[in-house]
Amino acid sequence: MRGSKRRTLWWVVLIGLSFGSYFMLRYQGYWAEIDSSVFITAIQGFQEAGRLSYPGAYLHGYAYVVWASALSDFTGLPVPGLVQLYLPALSTLLVALFGYAAFRRLLGGDRLGLLAVGTAFLVPEFVFTVARGNHEKIDISMILLALLALVSSARELSGSRRWGVFVAWTLTYHLAVFTLATSNTFFGSTFAAAVTLLALAMGLALRWRPAGAARHALTARRLLLMAGLSWCLVLLVMWYLYPLASSQLLTYRTMLERLASLFLSFDTQSNPYTAVRQEWASQLVYRVVSAFRWLLFLVSFGFWLLLSGRALRRLDRTPAPRLFLLGLYGAFGMLLACSIPVDFLGLAEGNNLQVRLYTYFVLLAAPLFSLSLALVLRLRVARAALARRGMRPALQAALVAFALLSLLKATVDPAISNLWTFYLPQEVRAMHFWAEQEQYAALWTGTRGRLDFAYASLYSTFRPNRNEFVAGTPGARVEMGLDSPAVRAQAFADRASLPLLLLGNRVYDNGTVQLVRRLPQRPFER
Repeated sequence: MRGSKRRTLWWVVLIGLSFGSYFMLRYQGYWAEIDSSVFITAIQGFQEAGRLSYPGAYLHGYAYVVWASALSDFTGLPVPGLVQLYLPALSTLLVALFGYAAFRRLLGGDRLGLLAVGTAFLVPEFVFTVARGNHEKIDISMILLALLALVSSARELSGSRRWGVFVAWTLTYHLAVFTLATSNTFFGSTFAAAVTLLALAMGLALRWRPAGAARHALTARRLLLMAGLSWCLVLLVMWYLYPLASSQLLTYRTMLERLASLFLSFDTQSNPYTAVRQEWASQLVYRVVSAFRWLLFLVSFGFWLLLSGRALRRLDRTPAPRLFLLGLYGAFGMLLACSIPVDFLGLAEGNNLQVRLYTYFVLLAAPLFSLSLALVLRLRVARAALARRGMRPALQAALVAFALLSLLKATVDPAISNLWTFYLPQEVRAMHFWAEQEQYAALWTGTRGRLDFAYASLYSTFRPNRNEFVAGTPGARVEMGLDSPAVRAQAFADRASLPLLLLGNRVYDNGTVQLVRRLPQRPFER
């Protein structure tokens, strides 16, 4: 390996480890959110049951649960510690390496591949998705591996035709798609849909521009075959290997029925985009920390339009990797646009689907953005060396600023967000003490469900000893409440008043957290 390639690879490793390590170290491992707590519970349920189908199993796939369980058994680490302390850095490193391998093959250069990896990590939703404790780190890694195999096999087919290498890459593609489907059938079908749209678009382009048929006809036919096999693998998982995942088909049916109702009546069932008003310190803060997300979309979309027009005019001279990049960008963009009306249907599985699909759209937008940036810089350099020297510090400062904003939003830092993910260990300790003493009771834990997820992450249950944790406004049946500096700070950030419940009798105190029992309201209450 040449020195320049080795340095580039070390930069990729540094990017992956830095973002993942900050995600964990920001709260010293004391972080939790809903998906992570659900999967920690599912992983430990799988370890106890010893089979894929068990009460509380994840309905849409099993690969992540099996992978995390195997890592826990191999390392001897408990599942909560593995997910909260080690997987963030490991996951971002794996995605960075897979991304570099795929992007450098798509763009045809090591430095462009590095730039594309760095660009992807400047998107906070991408960092959050990869670092948190759910299946999407497997999904994104497998999509990147499938992209690498798709481009590499097409390169072998149109180039030297080393049939052994071609078969190896083809098998790698189908193995990646199969693993993606076993991890999550929705994202497996999403990728299969994107490849199908790519194959159809390529077929239409060849009919419109017959001059390119000689070069790309075989690739287009092969793409259509691979799209069909991708759907077969997804359905194989749904119907035979993991029948629990067949519930995804019912979700699609419900989605289509509600979409028809939406377009006929324009009566929305929910609007998840209003959550921005309550979850961030202000609209201005949200716009600032989300600035690169919009910059990436606008620049990549404009450059996609430019390159797509050029590729159609010169179809016979456009290489297959460039067509794959442009076609998949358009396919994921179309799926992203289709997800917006789905967000208004009130589906549990489709809440804010646009934000989740944007993470996968980034996998194609980042290389396009990097390519456009490289071409602009090349033009500037050709015009004046002085302009290059003046632009470099400004560009470096902008990249550092966007990286910091990405980390702030990805960790939902209390300085900018009201939707906190951190917790104090003393809070969970107090909750566990209460849960061991009570049964069929309710404990108020704050204005948001922050501590519910923390407890489930550490003890693998949301209802310990058949008790219940209540967030928001405590009802009449809630007799006890948890008081801590973080609970009070959360209420202040939410501009919510603390319940009168906390003015009751203090029955537990560990130095930081107190448990308070409601004052008697009637003569015979204790």
